[in-house]
Amino acid sequence: MSEDKKATERPMSPHLQVYRLPYNALMSISGRVVGIGLCVSLLALIGWFIAVVWNPEFYAKSMTFFSAAWIKYFMMVWAFAVFFYIGNGVRHVLWSMGIGVNEQAGIRSGNLVLLLSAALTLILWQFSCGCWSGDYEAAPMTEEVQAQQEGDVE
Repeated sequence: MSEDKKATERPMSPHLQVYRLPYNALMSISGRVVGIGLCVSLLALIGWFIAVVWNPEFYAKSMTFFSAAWIKYFMMVWAFAVFFYIGNGVRHVLWSMGIGVNEQAGIRSGNLVLLLSAALTLILWQFSCGCWSGDYEAAPMTEEVQAQQEGDVE
């Protein structure tokens, strides 16, 4: 029998197509993916800050962009990602201390992280824009800010 035929007759080891990852592994992997996404979004946020500082006209354009409904929902997802990443980090710190290392405690803590992330996101959303009551309005400008925008004050 040739070497090639022996290699094809051997059983394949389990891989992602036939092996279902445990819940704790999925939570850990998703925490890492969310962390990478938050790093990329942080770079975009820093770029926006720099552009606003160096180009005042960009501020007005960006505020128009940020007032779009789909951007608000994106920011809500971003807030959930931040809370999820923090909660998952606390979970991993507790695991490093030997707390909740077994499978059932890991599932409970993972569910708690998801629940708290959702709850904190909704609470933040309520306090930041009052979206539940439908009375969202931009903050009123002070007279000094209005005068600066009109070019009356240097």
